[in-house]
Amino acid sequence: MDKEIEKIHREIPDAIDGINVMEEANSIIIIYQGEYFLKNKIAEIKLLGKITYEWFANSGVYFYGNPVSDNGNLYKTIDRHEDYSIIIQDLEFGNGFITNFTLENLSFITIKGAISKHAILGDKSISASKLKFSIPNLRDFFGLPVKRIRDSGISTSMGRIILEDDVYTIIIDKCPDFKNRKESLQEKGGYITLYDGELTSKKKSISYVDTEELFYCLDTFLTFLNGRRTASLFIHGIFEERVIWTDFTDKFIDSYKSVKSWPGRHSIKGFNELWKRFRSFWSKPDDKNFLTSLIHWYVEANSHTGFSEGSIILAQTALELVYNWWIVEKRKMILGRDAENISASNKIRLLISQLNISSEIPIDFTELTNFKNSTENVIDAPDAIVYIRNAIVHSQEEKRKKLNNITNTARYQALQIYIRYIEISLLHILDYKGDHVDRCSKSKY
Repeated sequence: MDKEIEKIHREIPDAIDGINVMEEANSIIIIYQGEYFLKNKIAEIKLLGKITYEWFANSGVYFYGNPVSDNGNLYKTIDRHEDYSIIIQDLEFGNGFITNFTLENLSFITIKGAISKHAILGDKSISASKLKFSIPNLRDFFGLPVKRIRDSGISTSMGRIILEDDVYTIIIDKCPDFKNRKESLQEKGGYITLYDGELTSKKKSISYVDTEELFYCLDTFLTFLNGRRTASLFIHGIFEERVIWTDFTDKFIDSYKSVKSWPGRHSIKGFNELWKRFRSFWSKPDDKNFLTSLIHWYVEANSHTGFSEGSIILAQTALELVYNWWIVEKRKMILGRDAENISASNKIRLLISQLNISSEIPIDFTELTNFKNSTENVIDAPDAIVYIRNAIVHSQEEKRKKLNNITNTARYQALQIYIRYIEISLLHILDYKGDHVDRCSKSKY
C-alpha cells in the first residue's frame, strides 16, 4: 500500500514555491529599507527610510524617509508639484511625487510620497527564465492536484489551474494556507494574496517588456472568471533561481465582496480552451477593446455598483455593446437604420435567440413574473427588464410612479437576468464548452 501511495505522489506535481509577500489581509509589504535618492532637474535628495506597498487608503507604492544631510536647504528645494525619480542602488525604481513633509526645529525633515506609475526593484533589462507572481482576492476553484512536501509528511490538494498556449505556460496554485487566508479576508475585508502564479516560456527567455501585454490579458481573463477585478501582482523575474527584478506596480483590484460568478466551483474543465480563445481575440485591437469594455461593464454590474438600479443601467450598456459588436458588426444580421431603430427589448430578443436562451422569465423569479403579469405590454423577460431600466433612467413623474411600484426583489431579479445574458453572450462568443452556473436557477445552462 505504501508503494502505491508513493507512486501516486510521484505522479502529482509539486506546488509552486510561492512568493509569500503577505499572510494576513491588508498587511503592509516592505519593499525596501535603506538609503535611496529622490532626483529631478532641480534637486537630488538622499533619504534614509523605507518603501512600502499599502492597500489603504489607496492601494499603491509609497516612500518614507529622512534626509541624510542639509536639511535647511532641502526645505527650500522640496516642491510637492514636481515629479522625482526614485533611485535605489543606482537603478531607477520609479517616478513619484512628495505628498507630505514635516520640519521640526528647522533641522529635521520627514518626507512621504507616492509612486505614480511603474515601480520596479532591480534591473528589468535582464531577461528571466520564469516569472513568479501573486493573485489577490481570486475566488475558490477546485482545480488539479498538487503536492507539498514538508518535514511532517506529504500533503495534497486540488488547487491548480493551468493556462497554456503555443508560447507560454501559466500555472496558478492556491496558497498553502488558502483556507486561513480566505477566512482572514472574509473577516477583515480588503485584500490578501490567495494564489501563487508561475509563468514560463516554451521558446525563449522572458523579458519584462514582452509580458506587460500578456499580464494585462491574463488579468482581464481572471477578472471575468472572478466576477470582480483581480490581477497579477508582485511579479518576480527569476534567473538561475535568483530574483533579478520585482515589479511592484499597482493595479486596480476590487476590495473583497462576495458576488456570484459564472464558473462552477468544482470544475475548471474548459478553462484552458477558453484562455486560448481569449488570447486569440486579444491579439486583434478591435476585439481586445470589445473584451475589455464588456468585462468592465460586467464586473461593475455584477458588483452591484449603485445597487440594483445603477447596476441595471450598466448591464444594459453591456448588452448594447454585445448587440452592436456581435449581431450588427460581426454577424451583420441587421444593417443600416434598422439596426439603430430597433427597440431595446427586440435587440435583446434577437441577441438571446442566437444563444438559444428562452425569452421567458426564469421559473424561480416569481416577483418579476408577478410584475410582468400585472403590467400592460410586458410579455417576457426582455420586455420586463427593459421596462424597469427605462423607469430608472427616465425621470418623468409617470416613470417615477411606475418605478415606485416595482419591488426591490423584482429589480434584483431583472438585474440577474441582465447579467446572465452578458455571461452567456461572452461564453458563446468565445466558444466555451465547459459547465457554468446559471445564476437565475439551480440548474446549469
